Amino acid sequence: MGDIENRDKLANISKYFSYFIFVLNLIIVLFFLILFFLTKRSATSNILIQIIAGVASFGILVFFISLALSINKKEPKSNFIMQASFVFIYFIALLELTGGVKSIFFPFAYLLLILTAFYSLIVILFVGFVLFLYVVYHGLIWDGSLQSFISSNISNLLALITIGGFSTFIGIKYRESIKGKLSLEEFSKDFSIDRSKDEAIFANIGDGIYAVNTKREMILFNQSAENITGWKSKDTLGLSCKEIMNFKNEQSVSVCDKDCPALAVWNTGENITRDDLCFFGRDKRDTRLEGTYAPIKDKDGKVTGAVCVFRDITKKKEVERMRSEFVSTASHELRTPITAISGYVELAMNDKVCKVDDKAKEYLTKAFKTTTSMSELIKNLLVVTKIEDRKIEYHITNFPVKDLADEVIEVFSGKAKEKNVELRFDSNLNLTVKGKVIGRSLNVRADREQIREVLNNLVENAIKFTSNGEITVSISYDNDFATVCVKDSGVGIPESGQKHLFEKFYQVDNSATREVGGTGLGLYITRSIIEAFGGRIWVESIEGQGSQFFFTIPRALE
Repeated sequence: MGDIENRDKLANISKYFSYFIFVLNLIIVLFFLILFFLTKRSATSNILIQIIAGVASFGILVFFISLALSINKKEPKSNFIMQASFVFIYFIALLELTGGVKSIFFPFAYLLLILTAFYSLIVILFVGFVLFLYVVYHGLIWDGSLQSFISSNISNLLALITIGGFSTFIGIKYRESIKGKLSLEEFSKDFSIDRSKDEAIFANIGDGIYAVNTKREMILFNQSAENITGWKSKDTLGLSCKEIMNFKNEQSVSVCDKDCPALAVWNTGENITRDDLCFFGRDKRDTRLEGTYAPIKDKDGKVTGAVCVFRDITKKKEVERMRSEFVSTASHELRTPITAISGYVELAMNDKVCKVDDKAKEYLTKAFKTTTSMSELIKNLLVVTKIEDRKIEYHITNFPVKDLADEVIEVFSGKAKEKNVELRFDSNLNLTVKGKVIGRSLNVRADREQIREVLNNLVENAIKFTSNGEITVSISYDNDFATVCVKDSGVGIPESGQKHLFEKFYQVDNSATREVGGTGLGLYITRSIIEAFGGRIWVESIEGQGSQFFFTIPRALE
């Protein structure tokens, strides 16, 4: 954009300069013709005057040709130099007509050098070289000998060389400054445009945005942040983040003092999302917020601050609370009648209590399985509600996860045998950590009963979807985590379903899942338990070739 503007300016200057030279050439030609006819050629017999008239005529022709070809618009710089060359020719002719190097106009050669120096290095070198040759040629013609020429023209030569060199140096510095100025203006313009765009985006984005420097002082506060918090941007800049936001968690403990997300992203270098932030604004209203924090880094990767994008989720949290209360209440209310129905059905199926025929017993068996499934669903719903409300109390201890795996395998060995499935622990006597034999404790740190629930769920699912195969449980360790793997040779999971497997109420849609049934909550609960202890869970599976479920538990520091 800047190059186009500069080109337009030069084209404008070149256009008016072309008109000036055209008028000058026209005046010279007319003046020559007037002298030619009035003095009957005597005044125009001088060869130099004839050359000047010829150059002027050529200049008029060049003007119309450049006008027809739009040379000024295409190459304004070249057109300017071409027109300026006529001025230089006329200046040399003027010197010849008025005494050469002894002319009263010769000092203007120094001014010509200075002016051309500001335009182009090539131009000043050309003009300086021609003037130098002119002085040498003219001096040798008139003085005859080199010694006479030097003694009579040394001042002119030294002046040309000195002024030419000085002008060249000044011209180079001038063009560098102009180039730097144009670059700075271009950068400032681009920066202003980018900043205006960024400010427009920040101002109109629906989420609140604020940024802090490494001192946790406010450096950015957008319009949506003003609307959510009640603070004005001009009042926040430079103040401490704690003074403005003063976040508390759901237990009313100050997040800024105990668990600052900005410090966390600086330490880890990774984005952090929090949905447990409470903000008490100037109106004393409790606002629930969800915020995503990210570090701000300079071009060298050095952390210079943090930015937070947050939104008001007060209504969302209220809806979730009401839903959780409804699910919890409904589940509790349904538990009693379902338990009673299950009990009555079980009594009816007891031969010592009731005598029913085989057909009725078949129906009662189906009814009992249905009530058992409903009871399992209600239990899982209550667990999910507690997880989402963060009401589960964990009893963290150090324990050997292998012993727990042995207990789970023993419990489910009967079910596995019923389906002709071999359930075993894949023992490895030489357990290693990154190639080094482990010599210290292999205990993990978590809630033992919750991890038992995870293993129960994974082993039970493996048995459900495996027939005439094997299921192995194995454990590996690294410096920080124990990784438990439950591997089966069952039906496998299609790739399209693996990414949704740990979501609430999700079940893979195939004949196997429809046959065995389920609530779609077990793996969601499993994932929530594992993540509560800082681990992760994932699956590797090929449809028709079995599955491997992995989860990690932090090792105990002993």
